[in-house]
Amino acid sequence: MKLIEPEFLETLYKIRTVGKYQIVKELARILGEDVRSVLYRVNVLLSKNYFKFSVDYSLSELGLKLVVIITNKNFLSEETSAKFMKFIRATAYVFPNKYFYSLFMPINEQELPQPLKIDSETILMEFHERLRNKTSFKTYGIDSVFSPEKGFSKESFNKLEKVIENTLVNISKRITYVENEERIVFDAIDLGIIKELEKNAFIKQSEIARALGISMGKLRRHAKSHVPRLIKGIRLKGIPLYPEALGTSLLVLVRSKDPEIVKGLCEALVTHPTVVVCAYREDVGLGMVQFVIPFSMVRFVVEFLERVGNKYGFEVSRDMMWLLNVEFGKRFTLPYKRWEEYVPKMSWNINELRRIFSGFGETS
Repeated sequence: MKLIEPEFLETLYKIRTVGKYQIVKELARILGEDVRSVLYRVNVLLSKNYFKFSVDYSLSELGLKLVVIITNKNFLSEETSAKFMKFIRATAYVFPNKYFYSLFMPINEQELPQPLKIDSETILMEFHERLRNKTSFKTYGIDSVFSPEKGFSKESFNKLEKVIENTLVNISKRITYVENEERIVFDAIDLGIIKELEKNAFIKQSEIARALGISMGKLRRHAKSHVPRLIKGIRLKGIPLYPEALGTSLLVLVRSKDPEIVKGLCEALVTHPTVVVCAYREDVGLGMVQFVIPFSMVRFVVEFLERVGNKYGFEVSRDMMWLLNVEFGKRFTLPYKRWEEYVPKMSWNINELRRIFSGFGETS
């Protein structure tokens, strides 16, 4: 790991380029280093399997939102749920007797102002954006993602509290960007590129074109003009620390009267190695955090959030936190198809995708 210092890893979080060699050139430009040297370091990083890389992308730009359902119903075993299942993003078992489902849905569907209890056994939540883990190696050290003593330590959570403080104290100083009136209409090819990048952020452009069955010219046009608008950066798909958590995933719902506080909190939390993902709503102060931690740390983490929340204006919903069994969880990728329908083919039928997303326009 001597070749891979914190600055090198955290620079990846800023990369919005498609293709391994394009990423290397962008890294070299930002770091002010020779392209060959950067390529060598990237190859070392990938060959040693220290980390697995994916991409983070904007759901709202795609006109999507994340919907989470926690229920006692097992939709996977119900034939009538076939239409519903094509939208499934991930599934997991919730202790002691519930099921977790996340899915992507069009954002223009009816909005829910708060978690909705469909019945006494089912809760539905929706979020406008999702943030993947981007551990701050400068803050916690590279060893924090390899060593349970470091990653799960109280010292690391003390550092996290400082990160939260710095983020939330500076909320009033945030720069508000005016959205460009010219809006790109994304199509199935853009979604196809995102899917391949989710599996491997360092995939070559030629491999993406082959997987989607399109020409290199068309791939390059989309990769240059469309996809960078969607990508937030390269993120950690999984880190070595997670298996040490023995399969325990804690879902916590946080609330605040100020949506910016929840958004800032999520941005701070994903810098910690135990936080897999955060999601939040843009219009109300509602967010969801997923920790991967040992069961013995659950109370500590909840009390940590409650204590910090009392200082900075958010609260933890004690009646809405759940333990998920990560080992039995299943993850799916776009395009809202069941995993078995496109594996091992590992490619999309672009025409079929256009039919699924009939609301998306056609671009060259």
